[in-house]
Amino acid sequence: MVTYLKFEKSLLLIMLCGGVASCSLRKSAEEKIQPPPREASIIDLAKPPMSRIEGLAKNELVTGEKTLAFSVENYPTDADWQGFEVVLNDTAPVRFYESRAEWNLPLEKLNKGANIIKMYPVRSWGESLKTPESFAFVPFFYGSKTGLSWVAPQRPILTLVSPRGTYEGEAAKKILFDFLVQNPEKTIKTYTVHYTLNGRKLKLNTGKAYHFYNLPAGDYELRLEVVNQKEIPLGQEVTRSSSKFKVLAAEEPKED
Repeated sequence: MVTYLKFEKSLLLIMLCGGVASCSLRKSAEEKIQPPPREASIIDLAKPPMSRIEGLAKNELVTGEKTLAFSVENYPTDADWQGFEVVLNDTAPVRFYESRAEWNLPLEKLNKGANIIKMYPVRSWGESLKTPESFAFVPFFYGSKTGLSWVAPQRPILTLVSPRGTYEGEAAKKILFDFLVQNPEKTIKTYTVHYTLNGRKLKLNTGKAYHFYNLPAGDYELRLEVVNQKEIPLGQEVTRSSSKFKVLAAEEPKED
């Protein structure tokens, strides 16, 4: 397993950068001193983190304003440390740092028909927890009960956690690539996540967090899709995800 991951990482760098030298980023003249990161809390497998979504029933038809409550047990949270994220369909995650928080469902971002809302705890560096109990989701409808097939709970539910947004400076040298695949269908013994970065296809095992190292400056589009043993896409909204992110060029050193 270790050899395979190292090979993939090298392949990823070569395909994106055309070699190690072209991927190197120039260090800024002044190094910013950062405080040491706060250690992550220890996960007790006897009492794993439990995520809950309240205020919305499975397959409920939403017709107006709705306030949801999110809570996570057995997982300490604090600002600028650990928290949890909420994802509506395939939009960017919303981060919370309280053990319980309320959120008004943004009606303007809902699809007419089938929707899904997901929740999972995250570490201080942005990586998601991947224990089954820490992932919560509720499929629901807005306006009309259409599109029922893609919210079928027996399907694997794919969530792209990172990367998203803009990266520059030190943050651009090592970008977290993290995703979740939860609730796998029992009849599918194995599955794989295929992804493309700006159209370049690669393959990764599930359940791991990866990093993109020293990506050249530019705009990127990352697409993920769950496929079966025959590498056929499962073909539902919950089994694919995508994001766009930007990498800015390192600043030139200042001359005295």
